[in-house]
This record gives sequence, C-alpha cells and structure tokens, in this order.
Amino acid sequence: MNEQILAHEFTAAVRAEPPLGFDPDEAVTRVARRRRNRRNVLLAAAGVVVAALAAVAVPVTRTGAGVPVQPAAPSISPSTGERWWPPAGVEVPQPTDAQLSARAPEIADHVDAALKKMLPAEELRRTSNSSGRFAGLLPTSQLGVHAMEHGGPAGGGYFVTVEVSVPTAPVTRFQPWQLCAELKKQVTPATTCRYADVGTGGVRMTTEEDTLDRANTKQHRTTVIDFRADGSFVLATVGNSPGVSAALPLTADQLTALATDPGLTL
Repeated sequence: MNEQILAHEFTAAVRAEPPLGFDPDEAVTRVARRRRNRRNVLLAAAGVVVAALAAVAVPVTRTGAGVPVQPAAPSISPSTGERWWPPAGVEVPQPTDAQLSARAPEIADHVDAALKKMLPAEELRRTSNSSGRFAGLLPTSQLGVHAMEHGGPAGGGYFVTVEVSVPTAPVTRFQPWQLCAELKKQVTPATTCRYADVGTGGVRMTTEEDTLDRANTKQHRTTVIDFRADGSFVLATVGNSPGVSAALPLTADQLTALATDPGLTL
C-alpha cells in the first residue's frame, strides 16, 4: 500500500458525519457502525505499515535456510611473526605429481586473469609454469605449482611470480620471523619484514628488499606470503628484470590481493 492509498483510507475513516435530518435511532446505529469501521480501517492500515516494516527488516535479520549467510571476514592484526605455522593439529595434505600437473595450467590461467585486471594496459607474457617438488628456505621443501608472468619489453621490464604450495611431509613447523632471519642471512641484511595474524591460524608476511643484480643494478622486490590456516601457502612477488631499475607495477596491497585470492588453491 503506497502513501496515497494509505492517506485515502485514513481520510475515509475520519470523514465528518452527515448533517441532522434523519432518524435518531438509526443515527445511533450508523455512528456505532462507522466507529467500528473506522477502528477496523485504522487497525488494517497499521497492520500494513507493520507488515511493510517487517518486509524491510526480514532480509537483514533472517537466517533461515533460504537466505545465504555471508561468513565473517577473518580478523587481521599486526604481529611480531611469532605465531607457529602450520597450526597445531592441522594435517597437511600431500598432492600427487599428477594432481599438481593437472592443476598447474589452471592456476597459471587464474593468475593471468587476475593480473590483467590489475594491469589492464600492460602486455603480459607467461614465461614459466611448472609443478612438482621445490626447495625453499622455510619450508625447506614444498610441493606445489609455480607460475611467472613477464611484463614490459622483451629482455627488460618486470616479472610477477606466484607459487601455490604445501610443506612436504614430515611437516616442520616454524615462525615467520625465522624465515625473515634466513632471508636477511642468505639474500640481504637489508630485508624488511612485516607480519599479520589472520584469523585463528593464518599468518601473512610481507617482505621488501633492495639488491644488486648480476648487472650491478639496484633492484627493489616486494613479496607477500599468505600462510593459510589449512597448511597451504601462496607466495606472490614482483621485481624488475636484470639490468632494469624502475618503479614496480604492483603495490604491496595488490600483491596481498593476489596472494589471498581464494581461487589459488591446490
């Protein structure tokens, strides 16, 4: 019922009584009947208003089977990188070579599509897509998929690398600050690390470093690693090609969006 109809009903309910010149007994009956009608109209109108308000409120508050409930976003808080990962009690699945091989092109296509949304004006070229067992600092051994995209001119420009992996069994737990210490030791002491605890078992680590490449060119590189509560992790990194010193095309926030993409799973 819209506002015009509602106003009409209220006006009809309180309309003035007709002038005298009729049977008083009949007038008493008519007045009583009109009072009842007026009361019914008011109650009906009030009922419509309540029903309208309820109709607005139901989609917001109802949690029945017919209404999807959006999961709450996990809490994210800055930390010192001392949370142990993988979380205690989590059994990390070990994908087979066949499973990784089948998943590799799908992950590479997903990365390509995500990057084209972030860098719509860039011409990206897929330069690597592999799967299997890889060595690392922490975890020191992992099973997963590796994909690399190259942007800019051939022989220059920049690269974006994405790795989706799990630690190989037997899984050794560690704290992200220990990984940062290894990076400082084995890559450059100038490495900076930031950490955030995600939900009840995840950890996010962002590293930035300036290094000299084989052409003695100073390069900046940014990496975001999303250590997930299920024991898997996604690494996303951007850096310049050897001999190139230029601003990177992706920010740390964009890398975080890439590393936390729910479509990047094994």
